[in-house]
Amino acid sequence: MANSSALSIWTCDSGQIRVTSNGQPSVFDMIKTLGGKKNPRDCWASIVECHPEVVGKTDNFIFPGPGQRETPVAKTKEDVLYILGLLPGTAGRSYREQAAKLFTAFLDNPSSVAAAAIERMTEDEQERLEARLKGKRTRHTFTDVLKTYGVVKQGYAHCTNAIYVPTLGSDARQLKNKIAEEKNLALKSVNPRDHFTVQQLTDVETAERVAVGQLERNTVGGNPGVESIVRKSAEYTRKLLDGDIDIPGIV
Repeated sequence: MANSSALSIWTCDSGQIRVTSNGQPSVFDMIKTLGGKKNPRDCWASIVECHPEVVGKTDNFIFPGPGQRETPVAKTKEDVLYILGLLPGTAGRSYREQAAKLFTAFLDNPSSVAAAAIERMTEDEQERLEARLKGKRTRHTFTDVLKTYGVVKQGYAHCTNAIYVPTLGSDARQLKNKIAEEKNLALKSVNPRDHFTVQQLTDVETAERVAVGQLERNTVGGNPGVESIVRKSAEYTRKLLDGDIDIPGIV
């Protein structure tokens, strides 16, 4: 159970929804404002009775103010959408209908759905998406090269950390823990790259590209040898990106 004075408000035509400092909306406010129910606690009890799994998608929180009691708040954005689909009245029904239409459109023409989503993005969001997709392509090439040079089992994780530690200053586990704590996410659901900044994505992608090139110039094989090349490539990339290495011909 959390208790904090930090508070923000989501406002819509039908009312307001209180939100924690971590972006977790009050389930009772969702039921009252979006579901149109005057007794949200009773409605929530009915939802829990029919869908007991929903309890695991919420935390208990005491909002600031006199006489406040514990109230459930959705843990993540995915949990918000899950709960929204269970709301009574037109809100829940409309959400389910729109979700069905979107899924049908995706099955019929996935690229059109993606294009429509990109058009609604801001320039910053588009920049991050571009960096993420570019990173995915390079990551695929990187792991293919690791396999070619005999990396097996835990060697992939070790090579990933050989990129992360020199480039970002933390290994994968440390990054996951930090992201989960800062964004109040379940640790097992965190893929660090989904939360990297554009700069972090670009730096990691650059380091992996350099590592691929260096591996193709050497004759090493197996986990230890490949990991060593990958780490040295990432260390060099970090120094180059930081301006710590002079480039011949540039004064």
